[in-house]
Formats: sequence, C-alpha cells, structure tokens
Amino acid sequence: MNRQEPRQALRTIKSRTKINLFTYSPFAFEKMVDEGIYEEDVKRAFSTASLLETRDGGRSGTHYRLRGFGMNEGGLVLVCVIKRRLVEVVDLYWD
Repeated sequence: MNRQEPRQALRTIKSRTKINLFTYSPFAFEKMVDEGIYEEDVKRAFSTASLLETRDGGRSGTHYRLRGFGMNEGGLVLVCVIKRRLVEVVDLYWD
C-alpha cells in the first residue's frame, strides 16, 4: 500500500484494529510470549496510541511506530505495517 499522510495512517490503523483487523508477524508473536504482552494490552495500546515516527521499509512497506498504554498503564510501543485489508504488528515492546 502507498504511504499515507501521518494523521490518515493513524486513523486507518485505529479504525482497523478497533474491529480486530490486525495480525502479528511470527517475530512479534514470539516477543509477546517472551515479554508477557497480552492481546488486551495490544488492543488498548492501539486505542490510546499516538504516532511516534514513520520509516520507509522498502519492499516491506512503510513502518509506523506508535506508542500507547497497556492494561497496566505501562507504555507499549507497536511497530506496524498497513496491509491491504489489515494491520500487521511486526514488533512490539514495553517502553
């Protein structure tokens, strides 16, 4: 997908994740397990997220780094890519 303006990208990400149109890369899923991050944390982080930066990922698309809050009020950083119909979380970590 073509790169979107930052505000539009954040709106797209939030609207898709609100209706569960997101998935995890194998790497991100492993990190969730290793770091004790639950799907509820990810959903809340998406809903409270602000956009930190965008990076051109070349063939893998533009990466959007967001920061929101997990269920424990801790900062959670999500790195995601907007695909055709969903959002893919490619990395995530507690801030």
